[in-house]
Order: sequence, then structure tokens, then C-alpha cells
Amino acid sequence: MRIVDARAMPIDHEDLIAVTSSSVYYREKKDQTTFSLYRFDEEDGMITQLNRRPYEDFGYSKLFVDGDVVYFLNEIPSDDGVIKTELISFSYKSGKEEVVTTFEKRGNSTLFWVLDHRYFLFLTAFESSDEAWLYDRVTGQQERIRDERLVGKTERFRELYLFTTTFEGISYIVCNARLDEFDYYDALDNGRISPDDPIDHSEALLICPLEEAVEAVFNQREELPFDDILRLHGEGDTVQYLGEKEGVLRFSAFVDSLNEEVIYDLTAPDVLHEVAVVDWGAYEPLDFTYDDVSSTIFIKVDESDMHTEVIDMATGARYIDVEPFERVIGRRYLVHEYTEGLTSGVVIFDLETEERFAYDNAYYMVIDDAILILSMSST
Repeated sequence: MRIVDARAMPIDHEDLIAVTSSSVYYREKKDQTTFSLYRFDEEDGMITQLNRRPYEDFGYSKLFVDGDVVYFLNEIPSDDGVIKTELISFSYKSGKEEVVTTFEKRGNSTLFWVLDHRYFLFLTAFESSDEAWLYDRVTGQQERIRDERLVGKTERFRELYLFTTTFEGISYIVCNARLDEFDYYDALDNGRISPDDPIDHSEALLICPLEEAVEAVFNQREELPFDDILRLHGEGDTVQYLGEKEGVLRFSAFVDSLNEEVIYDLTAPDVLHEVAVVDWGAYEPLDFTYDDVSSTIFIKVDESDMHTEVIDMATGARYIDVEPFERVIGRRYLVHEYTEGLTSGVVIFDLETEERFAYDNAYYMVIDDAILILSMSST
């Protein structure tokens, strides 16, 4: 784990591809739509362009990184309104580009998710309509997804945050599903639903074998066969994805009526292993924050002019520092993000070297065993 100061780079967190022991790989946008991929070598400060041709995306341009490959779209408009779209697979270490497929659709398409390097989930928007569809790069088959939960409609869920995991050699899709209350009230205003309709305000954790989900799409079924692992039913209840630790997905479930939060590891398709229980009533009104990097919850239990004490609720470990901090990364770095007036920054204390680093006009992210410091001016 190391700290990389990338404030001089004209990028934000959505542009990061990877960080190695000597280089930072990233996307740089030339304007609102055009971009290229680059490598920055820390030793000599050299910047190398990786792609041989510029790319263009007229919608929400999202990068999907899996191993040494980054996936994204390159859109080529035409005079009749139809956009020719290339799905690009780019090996950022070798600089090799592959056009996985090309399709033409009226409207703008977004690469929404990539599953197992094979299945690609797209959203295409045209005028006031949205369409979700799936592409299989092995068979070349594509099909519209009829389950409107994946398009963000006001049905049971706002949207699905997708994760793939493997149990006993079988791939599963795990979803953290949420209903957006703003979509709910918009649907009320537009008359699509009534106040008497049984709208589910809960959040849920869903699971489905990847093969079954794909089969359901290509068989044109109206809903994908997700099973509930966990469902919360109260207003204010939340299910939060905390991260992955040694191949295990970790979530927390907060029940508002109990003022209680339970941290779970997903250890089998139908098993949530309870890691810790947090009774917030025992700590209020003291502060807390999530650490979605190392999958723990920290609670500030004591604070004075001389020190701040925090408990890691997942392990019971206690940390004390003279300055307030919220996160412990790699059991080495104490991290504090602050906002003072119009200024934001990051303070990091290295427990190993006992050095304190301060970065003004900055925020941070953790990627590839590095704490990357980014400029607030680029966001």
C-alpha cells in the first residue's frame, strides 16, 4: 500500500483505469465527448498515449476494468440519427484494441455492466424511452431485457448494483437493490401509481445464477429469477455494499425501527454469515462513518481537544490519534477528509513512519493497493 499524489493530472475518479508499482493508467477527456487513454510513469514523469485513434462517447461514458482489460463504447454518429456504436475491449498494458461488436441503434447507448468478460448489459435512451438489453460476445446473441427493474423504472426497485461471485464453481449475480423515493413521488405526480398501490420502500439483497439470468433474458421472460437473500421492509431501512474481502462480498443492513445494523458476509447462495451487530442507541449522538474499502464500520467513541478514539466494529480494534480521522487503510494509514468553508482536503497519518501528509483541494480513492490523491478542481 502506498500513497500516489495525482492532483496534477486532469482526471477524476471515473477516469482511473489502474495503478501499478510505477505507473498510473487513466482516461483524459479532450472535450465533452472525445477521450484517449494514457500511462503516466512516476519515475521520469513521462506520459504515453496508449490508443492509436481517439474515441468518442456522447452519453454517460463509463469504464469497466477487469484484470488488464478496460471496456468502453466508441460512438460514431450519422446524419439520419442512427449511432454506430463500437464495444471496445482495450488491453491497457499491451495497448491492443479489440472491437468486440458493433451495433446501430437510434438514441444513445450506455455500457451499464460487464459480467464475466462475456455478457454486456446496455441501456439505450431515445427521446423519452429507455431500453435495457444484453449481448453475449460468445454467441453474438442480443436481446431486450423485459425486466424493467434493470431500467430504473418505479416497479420494485430503482436500480440494481450488480456483482458477480462464484460458489462451488457456479457464477452468481448478486444485486444490492434500492428504490428511489424521488422516482416514487415522480410516479405519483404523473399518475402512474396511486398512494394506495403496494409500493415496496424496502431495500434488498438478491441473488441469481448467472446462467439462469441470461437464459431468462434470451427466453424473453418478463422478470429475471432473482431470489431474496435479505429484504428490509421499513421506511429508512438500508442495505449497503461494503466491499469484497478475500473473495467474500460484505454487506450491512440497517433497520431503522431497531436502530440496529448488522454486518454480513455472503458465504453461500443462501447463507449470510453475521460478522457484527451495531446497536446505534449505545453510541448516539457520537459520529460514525462507513469504510467501504476494507469493509468495516468505524464509530467515534470518545473525543477531546487532545485525542479522538475510534472503534472498528468488525474487529473490535481501537485507534487513537490527536487529529480526527475516519478510516484506517491497510492497517497503516489513518485517513481524514475535511471541509472548511470552500476548501476540502485529505490528511493521512502513516503509522509505520509516523509521518503526517496533508493534501489541500483534494479527495482520495483506493485502487490497486494505492491511495490515490485527486484534485477537487478536476471533478
